[in-house]
Order: sequence, then structure tokens, then C-alpha cells
Amino acid sequence: MNTIFIIIDTLRRDHLGCYGNDWIQTPNFDALARKSTVFENAYLGSYPCMPARRDMWTGRFEFPWRGWGPLEPEDLDIAKIVTQNGHINMIIRSFKIQLTFVVGYN
Repeated sequence: MNTIFIIIDTLRRDHLGCYGNDWIQTPNFDALARKSTVFENAYLGSYPCMPARRDMWTGRFEFPWRGWGPLEPEDLDIAKIVTQNGHINMIIRSFKIQLTFVVGYN
């Protein structure tokens, strides 16, 4: 089984064909969605972006306690967990490498 997380800042789901949009063409997302599990409901733990990413990477709701900031070295995040269990992982990112959300990926 392969797991792919697609996280795109400011992409609205109603702008994708796989969620019913018929006026913006998204053939690659639509093809991937046809072969995948697509979630209809998602709930935001923290807001804005960086705290929300930290929630997703660690599986913990942390914004009220840690505020705005990247992952800390002691955080057990998804990259560390999958690597420790022998899986290959990678990240494709558009933000600068100094942010710690890219640490731990092959």
C-alpha cells in the first residue's frame, strides 16, 4: 500500500474536478482520486498554516501550547515513524529548506 499526502496551501477543494468542479480542469488530480481514497470531510486542528502542518505531521493538537513554530527535534513526526518502520518516504516542497517540516525524509 502506498500513502500519499497532498497538502497545498490555499487550494480550495471546490476547484478540483474530483470534488465536483466542472469548470476548472484538473485531470491529474482527478485520475489520482479515481484510484485513491478521497476524504469528503477534513477538520482543522490549528490555524494558520505552520501550526496546522505541525498538527498533521505529529498527530497532535499543539497550537494553544506551542504557538507558531516549526517541528522541534524531539517531536515524533510522521517522517520519523515511517522511517523507523522500514518505509521509504519523500517530500516535494515549494517552501524553503530551512523549515523543519522536511527533516527526516529520504
